[in-house]
Amino acid sequence: MGNFMVEITGVVLAGGKSSRMRENKAFLDVDGQTLLERVVTGLRAVFPEVIIVGDPDAYRGLADRVVADIFPGVGPLAGIHAGLTFASHNLVFVAACDLPFVNGGLASFIAARAEGFDAAVPCVGGRLQPLFAAYRKTCLGPVTRCLEAGRYRVASFLGEVRVRYLTEADFAGWPHLRRVFFNVNTPADVKRLQQKIFAAVPVVGVVGPAKAGKTRLIEGVAAALAAAGYRAAVLKHTDHRLADTPGKDTDRFIRAGAVKTALAGPGGLFYFQTAGEPELGAVLALLEDGVDIILVEGYKEAPLPQIKVTENGEKTASDERTVAVVSADPRVYEGVQVFSPDDAEGVASFIIEHFLRKEESRY
Repeated sequence: MGNFMVEITGVVLAGGKSSRMRENKAFLDVDGQTLLERVVTGLRAVFPEVIIVGDPDAYRGLADRVVADIFPGVGPLAGIHAGLTFASHNLVFVAACDLPFVNGGLASFIAARAEGFDAAVPCVGGRLQPLFAAYRKTCLGPVTRCLEAGRYRVASFLGEVRVRYLTEADFAGWPHLRRVFFNVNTPADVKRLQQKIFAAVPVVGVVGPAKAGKTRLIEGVAAALAAAGYRAAVLKHTDHRLADTPGKDTDRFIRAGAVKTALAGPGGLFYFQTAGEPELGAVLALLEDGVDIILVEGYKEAPLPQIKVTENGEKTASDERTVAVVSADPRVYEGVQVFSPDDAEGVASFIIEHFLRKEESRY
């Protein structure tokens, strides 16, 4: 068996409808491999059996076995049920097919933590991750009862079994932990993946012309989010070159030939580089820890969901990235949520409903 963990079955869930993607996301290409292939390969590296739960005709030959849902059309809980039913081993490790950064070593680490429990489920950044988790066949009865009762949320059965919840403290030393839970649901997610712009928390852009009121809006939104108990990070982009203070140690290092410098200490981090600018994805990775959402002012060409702020109520062009508009004249927009410039609390409520509560209720 080599480095395999014996008596564990890897289960890949590929039964979703991909309605937001408008095509089967399991077959989306990522660096020369489909999403499904990436997940299967990651699990095959550590588990002796890997099965796919999905359409047997579409996925035939891509794993040791392909099985269909016994409770079709009701979501990933049915996939877990089928995986537990058909797995050869008592312990299964479940992974959704839309996770491009599946790490087999991390999967086996989580599975090992199920010793003495019915399930081992990560809870990272305050978010449950039941679609990258380990379950024993002792969960099958509770899962079946939930499905028969029409309780289709993935977490519905967890209160009936012994669960070991794994937090950041349990994963100390694992690099890029949150990246493993980045999932692909929309064409915009694919573009972000291709451009390496991804984060483990929702990212929402606020764009518009200069002096349109973007900063004032973000101030109000950040305050409203904080009042509602959410932790926001804010990233502002500028086209003006950032320069260090002449004579400071970090400036002297650059003048001496260093290409990058950083000053870290209580309260934060200052970073400078001699050429270009930091990649958006790298900055998001720096900000994502310890927050619930990242608001981005600027980066108007980035493939992010955008709230567009207009100037003097003038109509602005919208595209598939536009999720809401802030305008003094809501009559000129159809098919998109419009807020007045002084309704920061309304914008915050919209963000909570569409990006934060949606994440919280996903499972």
